[in-house]
Amino acid sequence: MRDIESVLPNALAGPPTGSIVLAFSGGVDSTVLLHALASQPHIRSQGLRAIHVDHRLHPGSADWARRCSDVCRSLDVPIEVVATRVVNDGEGPEAAARRARWRVFANALQPDEVLALAHHRDDQAETVLLRLMRGAGPAGLAAMSRFSVRADGLKVWRPLLDVARSELRRWADSVALEWIDDPANADAAFDRNHLRHVVLPALRERWPAVDAMLHQVARRQADAHALECDTAAVLMAKAATPDPRVIRLAPLRAAPRHARWVALREWLSLHGARDIGAGQLHRIDVELIEASDDAEPRIDLGDCILRRHRDAAHALRRGDDDDLDYRIAWTGCEPLFLPGATGRLRLEPSPAEPLPMVITTRTGGERLRLRHDGPRRQLKHLLQESGVPTWQRGRWPVILFDGEPAAFADVVVGAALQTRLDAVGARLHFDPH
Repeated sequence: MRDIESVLPNALAGPPTGSIVLAFSGGVDSTVLLHALASQPHIRSQGLRAIHVDHRLHPGSADWARRCSDVCRSLDVPIEVVATRVVNDGEGPEAAARRARWRVFANALQPDEVLALAHHRDDQAETVLLRLMRGAGPAGLAAMSRFSVRADGLKVWRPLLDVARSELRRWADSVALEWIDDPANADAAFDRNHLRHVVLPALRERWPAVDAMLHQVARRQADAHALECDTAAVLMAKAATPDPRVIRLAPLRAAPRHARWVALREWLSLHGARDIGAGQLHRIDVELIEASDDAEPRIDLGDCILRRHRDAAHALRRGDDDDLDYRIAWTGCEPLFLPGATGRLRLEPSPAEPLPMVITTRTGGERLRLRHDGPRRQLKHLLQESGVPTWQRGRWPVILFDGEPAAFADVVVGAALQTRLDAVGARLHFDPH
């Protein structure tokens, strides 16, 4: 057994640069970490505060928040208590609460701050087993790392990953700490609790070093995942476009399946897709990559919506392909910021006299003339020829001039509006967001 007096100082050696923000639940693990962090002058000098998330899932949660505030006050550590609403959209209560916490952390931390979490070696073992039961590959089995930067830019530090739960409990008892026991942690109906209270005790009885071995598995899988990422980077360089949310499909289609899946998983994780598994990747292969040229697949991946246009994959934010409905009067004298964070319309240079226009969205059946002596053509066909993706056609602006459809963004500009713009020496610009 290691000398408990040296375990925590060693764990906290070499903290990351930046102010530390401890995710403080009030349980034994985060309570030990709070006291350990508060005892380190070099960490205090960088800036130390705590954040407590009240999920409001337990009748006593408000009292827990008060107790956490009292502990922090006694240590002269500032604390922020954030109450959040947990919405279970079918992913399960554990996952819903975890997602709510991460949303709070991402909103509460500043760019120069680092989130400290009290995950320890036993948590790592549980995570490896949990992901193994879900069929994870190297990325999932790598589990948690001591320091990481999430896709949303949040920096995360887990200094206790090499420390056993028993060592933390022994240290807490030795200095007579008090903490909160959440009764939900004893409910074996939850997957992680079942592993903690049923599966891992049985494994330890047979293989006493199982926690250390699972920790080693995570490290080796992290190495394997690093190699996968190198392969993915080479493939993504071939598939990249100037827009980071758009990749060309031809290089992915030509690559081996394992390389393609690693590249897709890494790319999608950067744009909000959560827990991309083999089933979803197979669906992307079938419905998006190998689909016919005229296919218009839409694959929902949580906070990311995957669409296809002209042999390219587009990773959209949720809501970015919803149709919009607005009608706004515009003179062109000032830039117009459109609803739904769609973009901005402007005339360059601004006209000296107002140019009365109405900005709206498509209703269907619009026609306009590209030449004064030409036929009135369907806007639908003009947008197809111009390569405007289908989901943008219901969001980008239609410009009405003299009561008639005269332009679609700056992609298609009819003869009547163009003549008027030429007369005032202005050009129409649309800057999409």
